[in-house]
Amino acid sequence: MPRFFFDIDDGARGGAGDATCVDLDDAESARRAAIATLVDIARESLPDGDRQVFRACVRDEAGRLIYETALTLDGHWVA
Repeated sequence: MPRFFFDIDDGARGGAGDATCVDLDDAESARRAAIATLVDIARESLPDGDRQVFRACVRDEAGRLIYETALTLDGHWVA
């Protein structure tokens, strides 16, 4: 089973820290996992402000970047 590495930027810590390593069936499974992870992080962190960007990068076993995704919260009052 292929191994994928996820670099997550939750908007608070930046991209710092160790990558998470996950064994998944294929690159499409890694893409879905990256998106789901960002949704979970956004739900759990409930940002204090109206602007937040969550990012994930997926690398394969050789360290090659194979997928990038971002989830953006952009809220503002409408008067």
